[in-house]
Amino acid sequence: MKIYRELLTINLSGPTACGLGNFDGVHLGHQRLIKELLKQARIKSLESTILTFEPHPSKILNPDKADPLIMTLKQKENVIKSFGINNLILTPFTRDFSKIDYKDFIYDILIKKCQAKTIVVGFDYRFGNGGAGTAHILKEICAKEGIETIIIPPVTYEGKIVSSTLIRSLIKEGDVKKAGEFMARPFSIDGIVVYGDALGRKLGFPTANMSYSPDIILPAKGVYAVRVVWQGSILKGVANIGTKPTFNKNQTTLEVHIFNFNKQIYGETLEVIFVEKIRDEIKFDSVSELINQVRKDFARAKTILG
Repeated sequence: MKIYRELLTINLSGPTACGLGNFDGVHLGHQRLIKELLKQARIKSLESTILTFEPHPSKILNPDKADPLIMTLKQKENVIKSFGINNLILTPFTRDFSKIDYKDFIYDILIKKCQAKTIVVGFDYRFGNGGAGTAHILKEICAKEGIETIIIPPVTYEGKIVSSTLIRSLIKEGDVKKAGEFMARPFSIDGIVVYGDALGRKLGFPTANMSYSPDIILPAKGVYAVRVVWQGSILKGVANIGTKPTFNKNQTTLEVHIFNFNKQIYGETLEVIFVEKIRDEIKFDSVSELINQVRKDFARAKTILG
Protein backbone atom coordinates (compact mmCIF):
# COMPACT_ATOMS: atom_id res chain seq x y z
CA MET A 1 0.00 0.00 0.00
CA LYS A 2 1.34 3.39 -0.99
CA ILE A 3 0.79 6.17 1.54
CA TYR A 4 0.55 9.83 0.55
CA ARG A 5 0.90 12.34 3.38
CA GLU A 6 0.61 15.50 1.26
CA LEU A 7 -1.80 16.32 -1.55
CA LEU A 8 1.07 17.68 -3.63
CA THR A 9 2.82 14.31 -3.61
CA ILE A 10 -0.12 12.32 -4.98
CA ASN A 11 1.01 10.41 -8.06
CA LEU A 12 -1.55 7.72 -8.77
CA SER A 13 -0.98 5.25 -11.56
CA GLY A 14 -4.50 5.54 -12.92
CA PRO A 15 -8.22 6.11 -12.21
CA THR A 16 -9.44 5.12 -8.77
CA ALA A 17 -12.29 3.77 -6.74
CA CYS A 18 -12.09 6.17 -3.80
CA GLY A 19 -13.41 5.58 -0.29
CA LEU A 20 -13.97 8.51 2.05
CA GLY A 21 -14.14 8.69 5.84
CA ASN A 22 -12.22 9.21 9.08
CA PHE A 23 -11.91 5.47 9.78
CA ASP A 24 -11.19 5.81 13.50
CA GLY A 25 -11.33 2.26 14.81
CA VAL A 26 -11.88 0.82 11.30
CA HIS A 27 -15.09 -0.74 12.65
CA LEU A 28 -17.73 -2.94 10.99
CA GLY A 29 -19.24 0.05 9.17
CA HIS A 30 -15.86 1.09 7.78
CA GLN A 31 -15.17 -2.51 6.82
CA ARG A 32 -18.40 -2.69 4.84
CA LEU A 33 -17.29 0.43 2.96
CA ILE A 34 -13.82 -0.99 2.33
CA LYS A 35 -15.19 -4.29 1.02
CA GLU A 36 -17.49 -2.44 -1.39
CA LEU A 37 -14.58 -0.26 -2.47
CA LEU A 38 -12.44 -3.30 -3.22
CA LYS A 39 -15.31 -4.91 -5.12
CA GLN A 40 -15.79 -1.84 -7.31
CA ALA A 41 -12.05 -1.53 -7.93
CA ARG A 42 -11.87 -5.15 -9.00
CA ILE A 43 -14.92 -5.02 -11.28
CA LYS A 44 -13.89 -1.76 -12.97
CA SER A 45 -10.10 -2.28 -12.95
CA LEU A 46 -9.51 0.77 -10.75
CA GLU A 47 -6.92 1.53 -8.06
CA SER A 48 -8.49 1.07 -4.61
CA THR A 49 -7.85 4.29 -2.73
CA ILE A 50 -8.87 5.62 0.66
CA LEU A 51 -8.81 9.33 1.37
CA THR A 52 -8.94 10.39 5.00
CA PHE A 53 -7.65 13.26 7.13
CA GLU A 54 -4.75 13.65 9.54
CA PRO A 55 -5.12 14.76 12.22
CA HIS A 56 -8.76 13.93 12.92
CA PRO A 57 -10.77 17.09 12.02
CA SER A 58 -12.14 17.42 15.56
CA LYS A 59 -8.59 17.99 16.84
CA ILE A 60 -8.41 21.14 14.71
CA LEU A 61 -12.00 22.38 14.73
CA ASN A 62 -12.80 21.78 18.39
CA PRO A 63 -9.57 20.85 20.20
CA ASP A 64 -10.94 21.42 23.71
CA LYS A 65 -13.84 19.04 23.17
CA ALA A 66 -12.32 16.57 20.71
CA ASP A 67 -13.02 12.94 21.52
CA PRO A 68 -10.02 10.70 22.22
CA LEU A 69 -9.13 8.37 19.36
CA ILE A 70 -9.67 4.62 19.24
CA MET A 71 -6.39 4.00 17.41
CA THR A 72 -3.12 5.68 16.53
CA LEU A 73 -2.35 6.66 12.96
CA LYS A 74 0.09 3.75 12.68
CA GLN A 75 -2.54 1.29 13.83
CA LYS A 76 -5.00 2.72 11.31
CA GLU A 77 -2.47 2.42 8.50
CA ASN A 78 -1.74 -1.20 9.39
CA VAL A 79 -5.39 -2.23 9.57
CA ILE A 80 -6.29 -0.53 6.28
CA LYS A 81 -3.25 -2.12 4.64
CA SER A 82 -4.41 -5.56 5.81
CA PHE A 83 -7.48 -5.30 3.57
CA GLY A 84 -5.32 -4.96 0.45
CA ILE A 85 -5.96 -1.29 -0.34
CA ASN A 86 -3.64 0.12 -3.04
CA ASN A 87 -3.39 3.74 -1.87
CA LEU A 88 -3.97 5.63 1.37
CA ILE A 89 -4.15 9.42 1.16
CA LEU A 90 -3.71 11.17 4.52
CA THR A 91 -4.90 14.66 3.71
CA PRO A 92 -3.34 17.17 6.13
CA PHE A 93 -6.26 18.78 7.96
CA THR A 94 -5.72 22.41 8.94
CA ARG A 95 -8.02 25.34 9.70
CA ASP A 96 -7.37 26.67 6.21
CA PHE A 97 -8.24 23.33 4.65
CA SER A 98 -11.45 23.16 6.71
CA LYS A 99 -12.69 26.24 4.85
CA ILE A 100 -12.57 24.56 1.44
CA ASP A 101 -15.86 24.80 -0.46
CA TYR A 102 -17.47 21.39 -0.85
CA LYS A 103 -17.55 21.76 -4.64
CA ASP A 104 -13.82 22.48 -4.70
CA PHE A 105 -13.25 19.37 -2.60
CA ILE A 106 -15.14 17.32 -5.17
CA TYR A 107 -13.62 18.80 -8.31
CA ASP A 108 -10.08 19.69 -7.20
CA ILE A 109 -9.34 16.79 -4.88
CA LEU A 110 -11.62 13.84 -5.67
CA ILE A 111 -11.88 14.24 -9.44
CA LYS A 112 -8.59 15.94 -10.31
CA LYS A 113 -6.14 14.72 -7.66
CA CYS A 114 -7.62 11.30 -6.90
CA GLN A 115 -8.85 10.58 -10.43
CA ALA A 116 -11.98 9.10 -8.87
CA LYS A 117 -14.29 7.19 -11.21
CA THR A 118 -16.25 5.56 -8.40
CA ILE A 119 -16.67 6.93 -4.89
CA VAL A 120 -17.78 4.95 -1.85
CA VAL A 121 -18.92 6.87 1.21
CA GLY A 122 -20.87 6.36 4.43
CA PHE A 123 -24.44 7.64 4.77
CA ASP A 124 -23.47 10.31 7.32
CA TYR A 125 -20.31 11.62 5.64
CA ARG A 126 -19.96 15.41 5.58
CA PHE A 127 -17.27 17.55 4.01
CA GLY A 128 -16.40 21.10 2.98
CA ASN A 129 -16.68 24.35 4.91
CA GLY A 130 -19.10 23.94 7.81
CA GLY A 131 -19.89 20.39 6.71
CA ALA A 132 -22.04 21.76 3.89
CA GLY A 133 -21.35 18.77 1.66
CA THR A 134 -23.28 15.56 2.29
CA ALA A 135 -23.18 12.09 0.78
CA HIS A 136 -26.27 12.82 -1.29
CA ILE A 137 -24.92 16.15 -2.58
CA LEU A 138 -21.73 14.31 -3.52
CA LYS A 139 -23.73 11.69 -5.42
CA GLU A 140 -25.75 14.33 -7.28
CA ILE A 141 -22.72 16.34 -8.42
CA CYS A 142 -20.64 13.31 -9.34
CA ALA A 143 -23.47 11.84 -11.39
CA LYS A 144 -23.26 14.88 -13.68
CA GLU A 145 -19.57 14.05 -14.23
CA GLY A 146 -20.24 10.40 -15.00
CA ILE A 147 -18.87 9.27 -11.63
CA GLU A 148 -20.78 6.68 -9.63
CA THR A 149 -21.22 7.30 -5.92
CA ILE A 150 -22.15 4.40 -3.68
CA ILE A 151 -23.56 5.36 -0.28
CA ILE A 152 -23.15 2.72 2.43
CA PRO A 153 -26.25 2.61 4.67
CA PRO A 154 -26.00 2.28 8.47
CA VAL A 155 -24.42 -1.01 9.53
CA THR A 156 -25.96 -2.56 12.63
CA TYR A 157 -24.70 -5.10 15.13
CA GLU A 158 -27.00 -6.56 17.77
CA GLY A 159 -29.58 -3.90 16.88
CA LYS A 160 -27.25 -0.92 17.27
CA ILE A 161 -25.81 1.27 14.53
CA VAL A 162 -22.03 0.76 14.48
CA SER A 163 -20.12 4.00 15.00
CA SER A 164 -16.83 5.22 16.41
CA THR A 165 -18.83 7.19 19.00
CA LEU A 166 -20.54 4.04 20.27
CA ILE A 167 -17.24 2.15 20.43
CA ARG A 168 -15.60 4.97 22.40
CA SER A 169 -18.45 4.89 24.93
CA LEU A 170 -18.05 1.13 25.37
CA ILE A 171 -14.31 1.48 25.93
CA LYS A 172 -14.84 4.31 28.44
CA GLU A 173 -17.26 2.06 30.32
CA GLY A 174 -14.70 -0.75 30.35
CA ASP A 175 -16.69 -3.03 28.05
CA VAL A 176 -13.66 -3.75 25.86
CA LYS A 177 -15.04 -7.14 24.88
CA LYS A 178 -18.16 -5.64 23.28
CA ALA A 179 -16.13 -2.80 21.73
CA GLY A 180 -13.97 -5.42 20.03
CA GLU A 181 -17.06 -7.11 18.59
CA PHE A 182 -18.07 -3.84 16.89
CA MET A 183 -14.62 -3.73 15.25
CA ALA A 184 -14.25 -7.48 14.56
CA ARG A 185 -10.90 -6.97 16.26
CA PRO A 186 -9.95 -6.37 19.90
CA PHE A 187 -9.17 -2.87 21.12
CA SER A 188 -5.48 -2.35 21.81
CA ILE A 189 -3.03 0.30 22.96
CA ASP A 190 0.54 0.65 21.70
CA GLY A 191 3.08 2.05 24.10
CA ILE A 192 6.66 2.12 25.32
CA VAL A 193 7.75 0.54 28.61
CA VAL A 194 9.01 3.19 31.03
CA TYR A 195 10.32 3.19 34.58
CA GLY A 196 7.68 3.29 37.32
CA ASP A 197 7.69 3.05 41.11
CA ALA A 198 8.33 -0.74 41.05
CA LEU A 199 5.46 -1.38 43.48
CA GLY A 200 4.41 -4.50 41.60
CA ARG A 201 7.90 -5.95 41.74
CA LYS A 202 8.09 -5.34 45.51
CA LEU A 203 4.77 -7.17 45.93
CA GLY A 204 5.92 -10.15 43.87
CA PHE A 205 4.27 -9.44 40.52
CA PRO A 206 6.41 -7.09 38.40
CA THR A 207 4.63 -4.88 35.90
CA ALA A 208 5.58 -3.02 32.74
CA ASN A 209 4.58 0.62 33.05
CA MET A 210 3.30 1.94 29.74
CA SER A 211 3.76 5.34 28.14
CA TYR A 212 1.14 5.81 25.41
CA SER A 213 -0.28 8.55 23.20
CA PRO A 214 -2.41 11.06 25.16
CA ASP A 215 -4.75 11.20 22.15
CA ILE A 216 -5.81 7.58 22.62
CA ILE A 217 -8.85 6.61 24.67
CA LEU A 218 -8.16 4.74 27.90
CA PRO A 219 -10.60 2.10 29.17
CA ALA A 220 -12.35 2.57 32.51
CA LYS A 221 -10.25 2.09 35.63
CA GLY A 222 -9.94 -1.54 36.58
CA VAL A 223 -8.23 -4.85 35.89
CA TYR A 224 -8.29 -6.52 32.46
CA ALA A 225 -7.31 -9.83 30.92
CA VAL A 226 -4.95 -8.92 28.08
CA ARG A 227 -2.69 -10.33 25.43
CA VAL A 228 0.61 -8.55 24.87
CA VAL A 229 2.53 -8.40 21.61
CA TRP A 230 6.28 -8.15 22.21
CA GLN A 231 8.83 -8.63 19.43
CA GLY A 232 6.33 -10.63 17.41
CA SER A 233 5.40 -12.94 20.29
CA ILE A 234 1.88 -12.96 21.75
CA LEU A 235 1.96 -13.28 25.54
CA LYS A 236 -0.77 -13.43 28.18
CA GLY A 237 -1.23 -11.20 31.17
CA VAL A 238 -3.23 -8.75 33.24
CA ALA A 239 -3.42 -4.98 32.81
CA ASN A 240 -4.29 -2.51 35.54
CA ILE A 241 -5.59 0.96 34.79
CA GLY A 242 -5.92 3.24 37.76
CA THR A 243 -4.38 5.38 40.47
CA LYS A 244 -3.29 2.65 42.94
CA PRO A 245 -5.71 3.88 45.63
CA THR A 246 -4.43 1.36 48.19
CA PHE A 247 -1.15 3.31 48.14
CA ASN A 248 -2.87 6.74 47.98
CA LYS A 249 -1.52 7.55 44.53
CA ASN A 250 -3.41 9.96 42.26
CA GLN A 251 -1.91 9.61 38.77
CA THR A 252 -3.69 7.27 36.37
CA THR A 253 -1.33 4.69 34.91
CA LEU A 254 -1.46 1.67 32.63
CA GLU A 255 0.57 -1.28 33.93
CA VAL A 256 0.84 -4.80 32.57
CA HIS A 257 1.91 -7.99 34.31
CA ILE A 258 2.95 -10.63 31.77
CA PHE A 259 2.63 -14.22 32.93
CA ASN A 260 5.83 -16.29 33.11
CA PHE A 261 7.97 -13.39 31.89
CA ASN A 262 11.01 -11.87 33.59
CA LYS A 263 12.90 -9.97 30.90
CA GLN A 264 14.06 -6.36 31.18
CA ILE A 265 12.10 -4.51 28.47
CA TYR A 266 12.46 -0.83 29.39
CA GLY A 267 12.28 1.33 26.27
CA GLU A 268 10.69 -1.42 24.20
CA THR A 269 7.32 -1.22 22.44
CA LEU A 270 4.36 -3.35 23.51
CA GLU A 271 0.88 -3.69 22.09
CA VAL A 272 -1.62 -4.36 24.88
CA ILE A 273 -4.70 -6.14 23.52
CA PHE A 274 -7.69 -5.80 25.85
CA VAL A 275 -9.74 -8.99 25.96
CA GLU A 276 -12.13 -8.60 28.87
CA LYS A 277 -12.57 -6.58 32.05
CA ILE A 278 -12.15 -8.58 35.26
CA ARG A 279 -13.14 -6.04 37.90
CA ASP A 280 -13.26 -2.38 38.88
CA GLU A 281 -10.46 -0.61 40.70
CA ILE A 282 -10.63 -1.20 44.46
CA LYS A 283 -8.99 0.47 47.46
CA PHE A 284 -7.97 -2.30 49.84
CA ASP A 285 -7.61 -1.96 53.60
CA SER A 286 -4.27 -3.74 53.56
CA VAL A 287 -1.52 -4.82 51.20
CA SER A 288 -2.22 -8.48 51.99
CA GLU A 289 -5.81 -8.07 50.83
CA LEU A 290 -4.51 -6.54 47.60
CA ILE A 291 -2.09 -9.44 47.02
CA ASN A 292 -4.84 -12.00 47.60
CA GLN A 293 -7.10 -10.25 45.10
CA VAL A 294 -4.32 -9.98 42.53
CA ARG A 295 -3.84 -13.74 42.71
CA LYS A 296 -7.56 -14.19 42.04
CA ASP A 297 -7.28 -11.73 39.13
CA PHE A 298 -4.45 -13.77 37.63
CA ALA A 299 -6.49 -16.98 37.90
CA ARG A 300 -9.51 -15.32 36.32
CA ALA A 301 -7.41 -13.88 33.49
CA LYS A 302 -5.87 -17.28 32.73
CA THR A 303 -9.37 -18.78 32.48
CA ILE A 304 -10.49 -16.01 30.10
CA LEU A 305 -7.39 -16.20 27.94
CA GLY A 306 -7.27 -19.98 27.82
